[in-house]
Amino acid sequence: MEEEEPESRDWAEMPSDALSAVLGKLDVAELLTRAVLVCRAWRRLVDNDTTLWRRVDMTHHGDLLETEEAEAMARAAVDRAAGTLEAFWADTFVTDGLLRYISERALALKSLQLILCDNVSNEGLAEAIKGFPQLEELDLTFCSVYGNVCESVGKACPQLKCFRLNERWNIVERGFAAYEEGMDDDTQALGIANSMPRLQDLQLIGSNLTNDGLMAILVHCPHLQSLDIRQCFNLRMDDAMKSMCARITNLKLPHDPITDFKYRGYIASTGGDYGSDFEVDMYDDLLDVVTDDDDAEFDDMDDFDDAGSDSAMYDDLFDV
Repeated sequence: MEEEEPESRDWAEMPSDALSAVLGKLDVAELLTRAVLVCRAWRRLVDNDTTLWRRVDMTHHGDLLETEEAEAMARAAVDRAAGTLEAFWADTFVTDGLLRYISERALALKSLQLILCDNVSNEGLAEAIKGFPQLEELDLTFCSVYGNVCESVGKACPQLKCFRLNERWNIVERGFAAYEEGMDDDTQALGIANSMPRLQDLQLIGSNLTNDGLMAILVHCPHLQSLDIRQCFNLRMDDAMKSMCARITNLKLPHDPITDFKYRGYIASTGGDYGSDFEVDMYDDLLDVVTDDDDAEFDDMDDFDDAGSDSAMYDDLFDV
């Protein structure tokens, strides 16, 4: 008896909702460079289904791709979202130009995460943030922003509920000149206190704020439920401060372990009192980021025309 040949399937005939569910599990690079090559039906869906682009996660793409290629892909993703983009997460490769590009095309953005983005300046962030009036979550971890940028963010984003501004440089400096004059700085803390009244979740790992700055935050952010001030060694948790923090449901104090922090591998331990729980070689593979889950799959561009679409790099992939 002859064996029946397995039934062949035409993937182009898959219902569009089922196909969208499948493609939704791919990251940006896979969508733009692989899925579009399968067939015309897949190509059209990638190009026109905005639901695939509402959440753009490009964390780790800065390691896997050249800077210019990663930024071109980001712009292509923003174009395909067609104004529906709600979340954009990326690291290392983001520049002022890319941030401006997103702000001009993503007024509905609710979540923005920038990690290790040294090419984003104070001025660039302050200008771009004006284009995100609906932003509820902002994560600036180990970026190059400083000073009064917090007040600019708060004034531009009145809906902000979650703010993360994590730093690492001062942790190294403290190993050599702990608590020297000038090491304390409440500029950021006062900016938060003066402009973010709806804040519920605040993370300030490695901040130089003092008791005065933290007290201002606790007074002017009455909805605060989660506060992470680990590695903030200017703080003195005296009785008055402990009393003020008593209302915080989820509180992490300066000397609490940092082992659950996703980016702890980027923090340099000086071997003093600060790093016994996370002794990590700062020169280890910097892209071996410790994540809470396994689904995180995801230097300057000089000649982009901000007025038009910058997905031209991939135009040949979408020609029918």
